[in-house]
Amino acid sequence: MLKSANNYNSSWLVNAIKIGLFASLFMPLIVNGSFIFPYIFPKQAFFQIVVEIIFALYLWLAFKDPAYRPRSSWLFRALLAYFVVMILSSVFGVNTYHSFWSNYERMAGVISLGHYLGFLFVAVNIFKTQKDWHLFFDVSIFASVAEAFFGLGQLAGIFSSSGGVRIDGTIGNASFLAGYMLINAFFAFWLMLEKKQTGWRIFYAGVIFLNLLIMYQTETRGAVLGLVAALMALLIILMFSSKKALAQWPGGIRLDRIKLYGGIFLAAIVLSAGLLRIYRDSTFVQNHATLARVAHITLKEATVQTRLLAWKMSLKGLAERPIFGWGPENYYVVFNKYYDPQLYPVESWFDRAHNAYLDILVNTGLIGFAAYLAMVAMALWYLWLAWRQERIQHYTAVIFTVILIAYAIQNFFVFDTQVTLLMIYSILAFIVFLSLAPASNPVGRPNRPNSFFVILVAAALLFFLYFINIKPGLASITGIKAMQTLQSGKVDEAIAQFKTAYDIETFGLPEVAMRTQDTAVGLALNNKVPPEIKNKIADLAIDGMNRALALEPLNVRFMMMLSTVYFSVAAPGNSYLAEADMLLQKALELSPTREELYFYIGQVRMFQGRGDEALAVFKKAVELNDKVTLSHWNYGVIAIGMGQKDLGAKEIKIARDLDHTFGPADIKQLINAYNRTNDLPRIIQLYQEWIDLSPNGAEPYAGLAGAYAQVGDKLKARDSALRAAALDPGYKDQAEEFVKGLGK
Repeated sequence: MLKSANNYNSSWLVNAIKIGLFASLFMPLIVNGSFIFPYIFPKQAFFQIVVEIIFALYLWLAFKDPAYRPRSSWLFRALLAYFVVMILSSVFGVNTYHSFWSNYERMAGVISLGHYLGFLFVAVNIFKTQKDWHLFFDVSIFASVAEAFFGLGQLAGIFSSSGGVRIDGTIGNASFLAGYMLINAFFAFWLMLEKKQTGWRIFYAGVIFLNLLIMYQTETRGAVLGLVAALMALLIILMFSSKKALAQWPGGIRLDRIKLYGGIFLAAIVLSAGLLRIYRDSTFVQNHATLARVAHITLKEATVQTRLLAWKMSLKGLAERPIFGWGPENYYVVFNKYYDPQLYPVESWFDRAHNAYLDILVNTGLIGFAAYLAMVAMALWYLWLAWRQERIQHYTAVIFTVILIAYAIQNFFVFDTQVTLLMIYSILAFIVFLSLAPASNPVGRPNRPNSFFVILVAAALLFFLYFINIKPGLASITGIKAMQTLQSGKVDEAIAQFKTAYDIETFGLPEVAMRTQDTAVGLALNNKVPPEIKNKIADLAIDGMNRALALEPLNVRFMMMLSTVYFSVAAPGNSYLAEADMLLQKALELSPTREELYFYIGQVRMFQGRGDEALAVFKKAVELNDKVTLSHWNYGVIAIGMGQKDLGAKEIKIARDLDHTFGPADIKQLINAYNRTNDLPRIIQLYQEWIDLSPNGAEPYAGLAGAYAQVGDKLKARDSALRAAALDPGYKDQAEEFVKGLGK
């Protein structure tokens, strides 16, 4: 390390900053159920708080000590340029606020991403030696080991998984866990070559095995393909390396042998891939979920099809705004505008292209993508330049190149999140460090502590801590508490808490409002809840969703959610139905090919008594995608209710042929439709089908009794009513009154 030119001791500041940098690497382990999106927001908030603190400390250190003042390189300038392009894309995009702040679910707005750049900046200017970087990556490896043990706990059933059968660790997503494990396995491989001690090498070998085991158990195809591509790239690079370069590897590698064994291994990979494809339906492959998922990758697979459709929509969005794009975090606007009806009902809401490169193109345009490619290309160039300058060994350049290749491959199938960003910015920090000119004696005058400067930095730190982290955190915690209070039956107290969360006024407000909306719609369907409580919660949800729309006025999903609340409390004495109609029409302008909107609008038309228009709306939904069972079902039900029974029966048959469910709820829907035309024979038939499905249910017998009474079959009406009472004593009084009313 360079000798400090400052008379004042800077070591405690340096150590404090290093501890902060090391602590940030434990971000993947942070989970807290007290927050909305417990796997996302707490991680990012923790990371941001740490970065803000160490950045403030670094400013103080750099002010005092010339040895730690910022240095730069073309690679760092490229990173900075990419960040500037993101800011410009946000300013010229369709929702600057959302681009800067994002939401609890993603936490990937410009403000959050700026913290990764700050993290890199501090690391580059604090770590001065090989020992520093070894320790940095060691800490990352130790964090990954802790993550791996948690994953083993999930495999053993000790810990539950939020992702169902696939393990997801404390990251909460199997794909992102896989990427994290893969990158740290390569870190361990590098350090195993860097350190000569046998004990360390055994430890790193164990880490590699453990991390790859967890990666495999996540059943993530992108990570597996990334690993295979990385290994192939590693072999190809070695096969075309010079004898001098190969001699730098521990133990030395003979060029003739690497060409022979490398060629054999590459052939084995290709052969294994072919055999896996040929025997994809074998018992062995089917008994290994990861192999089965990899073996069954086809263009016809539902997941692949949805991705391809999303990518096609992304290119349309790029064509519309090619220069600076739509702005970070605004992909959902493109998804809605160019929504492909073939996506329904598999995928209805994307806020990512599920391809990192298309995300960059859509969000920041061609300029942003060019800046991104320049940044990556420059990173690789400086990495290999450092080897040519003999600042690093050949294996260091190779391994970090291979990591970037694996990351690049996986990014064709996923998008960046906190954990992958942390890893990539750690790698970029190391390469930026290598891109800097060799350190020389510090130039500049040391400064004595300046009270004004310290106060200014401290004030800025407190400002950022509160408005970027604490304030959104309070809104999230308050929203969760409100949900818990409501579940305990304290309605008024819960409403007050929800309003408090709203009034904090942060980017997290929409997420809180969405929870009140979900609650309001659920309560509206519950006949046991008093109307006054339903109305209070509905008013709360309406207020929240309107505020959410003020922040994201192009969010079709918010419009649909608000319309469902309006619809649930609509009555002859209020204007909610009209407001739902207006909102849905606006949503239709923003997403004209979304089937769900036609379902909603059709319902509104029915309640408005505009049956012919409703029928036309549901027909349009069928025309958008005639493979959607719900479209045919809705069209059929409405047609029956409008008296077009042949058309209705035809559409219902198509829906059932397409595997639409036919349970009690579906039968009730049809009964209500036939009731509109008083088709009693068909109603009786449907009740009998319902009884066949639920022979011990009282409700269909009670309904059947009424239908028989209407056709004048008193005997069957009496038997059905008594049967309902026998199955459910709650029907006894009604049945007795009903039978008396039948007479003799």
